[in-house]
Amino acid sequence: MSRDIQAVLEKLAGNDGLAAVEMKWLREQYEAEWQKLSLGRSAQIADWLDANGIAHQPAPLPRRETDYVMLYERQSPIGIYIAAARLEGPFARSPVGAAMMLGHLARTVSPNAAPDESQDETEA
Repeated sequence: MSRDIQAVLEKLAGNDGLAAVEMKWLREQYEAEWQKLSLGRSAQIADWLDANGIAHQPAPLPRRETDYVMLYERQSPIGIYIAAARLEGPFARSPVGAAMMLGHLARTVSPNAAPDESQDETEA
């Protein structure tokens, strides 16, 4: 039994809580003795990730070892933005809060964005 969540966490930590990994690598971290994946095994890996605060896309996890998946820590900044965009977690009951948060993000990454209305004019 492998279950090397530390390797997964280290990969995420080195990439701001976000990483793209091949399913083969993920299988090896979970159970190196498995020769191949199946839908059931992919589901076991997904449960293991979830229990450790790690989400993934696509969902469900694919069973082909050559497929890449995106992993992210739910409590990382990117995880919080993804939850807001998907209206998950605390955002499930607060679409307005999610929209405000994502709007702020959009203004910070868009070169043509309107100024943030929450800023004081002296700060602009």
